[in-house]
Amino acid sequence: MNPTEQNWHLTPLSADLSITCHSAPALLDTAVEQGIEAVWQQTLQKHPRLYNGRVFCLSELRESSLSGFWCEYRWVLAQMRSPELATRLNLRSLAVTALLICPEGIVLGRRHPDSLYLPGFWQGVPAGSVESRLGNEGVDLKTQLLTELEEEIGLTGEVSVTGPLLACEHDTTRIVDLGFTIHTNQSFAAIETAWRCNANDEYDMLECHDLQAITLLKSRVLPTTRALLKQLVP
Repeated sequence: MNPTEQNWHLTPLSADLSITCHSAPALLDTAVEQGIEAVWQQTLQKHPRLYNGRVFCLSELRESSLSGFWCEYRWVLAQMRSPELATRLNLRSLAVTALLICPEGIVLGRRHPDSLYLPGFWQGVPAGSVESRLGNEGVDLKTQLLTELEEEIGLTGEVSVTGPLLACEHDTTRIVDLGFTIHTNQSFAAIETAWRCNANDEYDMLECHDLQAITLLKSRVLPTTRALLKQLVP
């Protein structure tokens, strides 16, 4: 089944959203640990640059508050790759994504064919897991989003960030996207040049569309992006 046709659960978020952290649950089952490591080693054979950093997972999601814990990325990867491990781990990993709005319209990226998650689908840019890059314990969503913007689009400089506006959870992977908007005065030509010169390979194509054109791409645009687009409709 097309993943955009599966169940994605939307939660509107308040402007004063708070986030708290607590300790991760102990991984006491040896069979689960062995399963996680097997998935990790198998995936490394195809993606040798993967890094087992710390990512944030939710334990509770409310309109005005989030709570969760840091865990190893390989736990989340194992859940995505193995339905059996998914039922044992039951993780809800947190991600950030946005609509990048420039003078010509809304920038979309097509996920690289070799992407670990939803390859070939179009989405608002940037997007990525909430990571602990410097060993920090707190969660700074806007800093995470701007880091993704630089890494995936190659875009730096002054931008205006609004949100998060909503949460969108995929009921199969249990990944929870937090949706923002980012406004920039840079032209799409400048954005595309920055992407080609400075960005990683998260996307194999960028396009800029108005709202009507994006509607025509609906079956290939991820639900979090579609939900954010509805926020722009008067």
